[in-house]
Amino acid sequence: MAQQTVNYKCPSCGGPLHFDSDKGKLKCDYCLSVYSPNEIAKMYGDQQDLHAGKQKVEFDEESQADVLTRKEDAIQVGGKWDSSTIPADWGEDSANMVAYSCPSCGGEILAEATTAATSCPYCGNPTIIPAKLSGAMRPQYIIPFKLDQKAAMEAYKKHCKGKILLPKTFAANSTVEKLRGIYVPFWLFDSHVSGDYSFLGEISSSHREGDYIVTRTRQFSIRRSLELGFEMIPADASRNMPDDLMDSLEPYDYSQMQVFSTSYLPGYLADRSDVSIEESSERAKNRAVVSAQNIAFMDARKGPYTSVLPYGSSVSFEKGQVHYALLPVYILKVAWNGNNYLYAMNGETGKFVGDLPVDKGRFFFLFGGTAGVLFIVFYLIVQMILGWF
Repeated sequence: MAQQTVNYKCPSCGGPLHFDSDKGKLKCDYCLSVYSPNEIAKMYGDQQDLHAGKQKVEFDEESQADVLTRKEDAIQVGGKWDSSTIPADWGEDSANMVAYSCPSCGGEILAEATTAATSCPYCGNPTIIPAKLSGAMRPQYIIPFKLDQKAAMEAYKKHCKGKILLPKTFAANSTVEKLRGIYVPFWLFDSHVSGDYSFLGEISSSHREGDYIVTRTRQFSIRRSLELGFEMIPADASRNMPDDLMDSLEPYDYSQMQVFSTSYLPGYLADRSDVSIEESSERAKNRAVVSAQNIAFMDARKGPYTSVLPYGSSVSFEKGQVHYALLPVYILKVAWNGNNYLYAMNGETGKFVGDLPVDKGRFFFLFGGTAGVLFIVFYLIVQMILGWF
């Protein structure tokens, strides 16, 4: 008989939900919202019993009049992104910079003239072509590397330590030495969000009547309005960097942000922005809109309700200033078994992200050998027992 798998999504942000066994509730890893199984079951219309015994549900008729009519979410976007404060070129600093291009993957990186770049940090191609820097916007801000190359290498080794099923290639010194520090370009967006939010709140109580468990549910309409200003929402401006990987490195400490100067670049590479402001702005808009909805949702849940579900919204999103900054990232790309694995580390905080593969050959060797030894031990014990009779 075929089994049906249901993947529940967060009512607040749309992210996947997983069951937190410690709390006994469903939790969203993206917005950290927590829901009881009853809340999600009602939203998805589950027909399975959630209590022992038979059930019937009674709604409080008096509160039915307060229930909202479901409305579609509406988002109005206004204004234009203002990038007028971003310098159009590097000016005199361009004379001290070199632009390297990779003929293999098409990646472009920048470096101070005294910094030698001998291979592409993205694909490992040993042949990269140097040229004069031209046609590139100059960053406004930079967060300098706080952790040096040695600290980054030690962090990666620690990340690999104890993983007996990890291919040896990943922990080899020759691999660790390829870890490179790169300043990644980011657009930082200022914006303003105002919204009116509607939620459906329920207060339920249950009691047993003979063979039935009777649940009395009262429903209420909940409304919240808010206005929020957002400053410097980050979105990476490099096609070479996976967006989810860069998002996972957050947060950065903006209090350490400095006015850009080429004096921070010697010894490091810098990626060149190749994703436009308009392309990146959709990510920033979604983050601001979802954050505002989460705040309204969490406030609505402060009431006496046993469950609260989003029931419609009207949101206005206003575009504001755009800033251009370079943020510190260590990256390592490892090719193994026909696949490429990319790892990244926040060069300011030391946060490390990236999935490590399992060497199936080592897995079967280690656990197959263990199983073989256990079988032999078990066989000998059985023979000894039989020999006693």
